[in-house]
Amino acid sequence: MRDGVLWIGWQERTSVSDDAAAALVGRANALAPDVCPPMLVELNGMVCLSRGALILFARTLNIAAMAIIGPSAVDRTLAAFFTEVHHPPYPTRHFDHRSEGLAWLTDHPHAG
Repeated sequence: MRDGVLWIGWQERTSVSDDAAAALVGRANALAPDVCPPMLVELNGMVCLSRGALILFARTLNIAAMAIIGPSAVDRTLAAFFTEVHHPPYPTRHFDHRSEGLAWLTDHPHAG
C-alpha cells in the first residue's frame, strides 16, 4: 500500500497463472482486510494472463477501482479484454502512464 493505493508491479514480461492470481488476491485481501482500496496495476510488458486469473481478478478482488498501467498495444489489449469480457464490478481503466492512473484513482477513494 502506498498513500491508500494498493500497488501491484508485475515482473517484466511475466505470464500470470491461476496460482499467481490467487496469491495476489490473498495478499491484497490480507493487506486491506477492512477497506476497499483503489488498485494500480503496472503490467511491465506482461505476456499473458490465464483465463482463471482474469476471472479471479474480476470476481474476488475487494477494491474500489483498478488503474491498469502499460504503454504497449499488448497492455491496451489485455486491459480491454479484461474489462469487456470479464466485467469487473469496480471501475477499470487503462493508462499509458502511472501519473495518469494515480490521478484517476483519486476519484475512487477507499470504501469500507
